[in-house]
Amino acid sequence: MLRLVPDRQFYKGDLVTVKNSRNQGPYCILGFKENDKNQKIAILKALFNDTDIIEKPESELKSFLIKGLL
Repeated sequence: MLRLVPDRQFYKGDLVTVKNSRNQGPYCILGFKENDKNQKIAILKALFNDTDIIEKPESELKSFLIKGLL
């Protein structure tokens, strides 16, 4: 089943890219947390790099599937 993700409604397991990032590779969302300003932060793992795990605000994410790249 294909689920198109509108902006800012992401779930665990979604494939995303990071806006304004040099690395345009896809990331998988591992989970979420909130920072001290109650901003939703996504914990991301790169699909093609076992050691690349980053945290980015949900507002900086774009769905990887909407572009038809996968």
